[in-house]
Amino acid sequence: MSITTDWMQDPALTTIPIQKLQFLQTMLFESQKYSGKEMLPFFMSLAMKAKKQSITYSEDEINTIIPVLKKFASEDEIAKMNQVIKMFKQRNK
Repeated sequence: MSITTDWMQDPALTTIPIQKLQFLQTMLFESQKYSGKEMLPFFMSLAMKAKKQSITYSEDEINTIIPVLKKFASEDEIAKMNQVIKMFKQRNK
């Protein structure tokens, strides 16, 4: 996914506060630097940062955002997203 804000303009996201979208944009930009084993510490750090900023996402917001991100992502990025989603689902069991 080119690091642009194009995805944030998708009509499906109009009900999601801009602060949440901007936080995700930052996450997407920063996550480009990491791979494999580096991702877990990165996401743990990101979760702490979100907590400090009182940023949370409802299940409905997540279910709205993910398909939009995938529309703007490459196949490799989609695979990475799917891996992260799987990791969080396993963690939350």
